[in-house]
Amino acid sequence: MTSEPRAAVRPRRPVPVPGGRPTVGLDMPPAGRALRLLFAAVAVWYRVDRDSRFDGAYFLRTVLCFLLVAAVYTAAYRLLSALVLDRVSPWTGTALFLLPSLLYPLDLGPSALHDGLGLYTLLGFVLCPLARYAGAEVTALPALLTGRRGHRLYSPFNIADRAELAFRTSPGDGRRPWWALCAVVTGCYFVAVWVVPLLLVISPVEDAVDGYEAPMWWALVLLLPVTCLALRARRSAPGPDRRTWGLAALFLLCAIPAGTNVPDMLWGGIMLIGIVTAVVRGVRRLRRRTPTTG
Repeated sequence: MTSEPRAAVRPRRPVPVPGGRPTVGLDMPPAGRALRLLFAAVAVWYRVDRDSRFDGAYFLRTVLCFLLVAAVYTAAYRLLSALVLDRVSPWTGTALFLLPSLLYPLDLGPSALHDGLGLYTLLGFVLCPLARYAGAEVTALPALLTGRRGHRLYSPFNIADRAELAFRTSPGDGRRPWWALCAVVTGCYFVAVWVVPLLLVISPVEDAVDGYEAPMWWALVLLLPVTCLALRARRSAPGPDRRTWGLAALFLLCAIPAGTNVPDMLWGGIMLIGIVTAVVRGVRRLRRRTPTTG
C-alpha cells in the first residue's frame, strides 16, 4: 500500500451534498450537535459514577481492554475504508462496525472486555460532537486518527439530524407556528427520552428522585411531529423538500418503539437493516451474473 501525503492524514471536513444540504451520517447540524454534547456530558458523568466503584486491578484490566478495542477498531477501519466502505451501503458498513456490540447480549468474553468496549464507545460519544463528526460513534476515533471522514456511517443520533434538517426547511405557507410547535415537541422528546433516563440511573440523582424512571409513553409525543411531517410530504410536490420531510417522518416513527432504550435498540435496528441490505444486494448481483436459459 502506498503511503499517503501529509495533508490526507489531517481530518477533513465532510463534503455536503449538491445544493448545500448536509449529508446525514456525515454532516452534523447545530441542534444535533447540542443534543450529542448533552448526551455525552451525562454519559461521562454516569460512567465516572459507575467506574469509581471498581477496584484498581479490575479498572486496569478495563483500560487495557479499551486500548485493545481502540487498536482493533482503528486497524479495521483503515482496512475497510480502503477496500469495502466505498462499495457497500452505509447501512452495511455501519453494521460491520457495530457487530462487536453483540458481545453484550451474547455474554461473550470477560466483564473487563465489555467495560473496555463501553469505555471506547463512550469516547466516541464525546468525540463526535467535538469533532462535528456525525457518523457511527464507534468509528469516531479511527476516523480522526486516519483522516478518513468521508464515509457515511449511521448513528442513532442521525434521527435527530433528520428531524432538524426537516424542520429547518420551513414550508413558508402561513403554518410556521404549527411547524415551530412540532419542532419544539421533537426537541423535548430527545431530551426527555434520550438524555433524562441516563441521568436518572446515576446514583446521586437516582437516590434524590427515589428511583423514578421515565415512562415509555413519553415516546408517543413523536406522533405529533410525525403526522405534521408526513402531511407536508404528502401534500408537497416531488423534490428534495418532500424527500427530507418524508424521511424525517419515517425515522421519527421508527424511534417510538425504542422508548428509553437508546441507543441500544436503535443500534440493533441499524445492524438488522445493514444485514438485510447486504443480502438483497448480494442476491441481485447473483441474479445478474446467472445466465438465463431457454
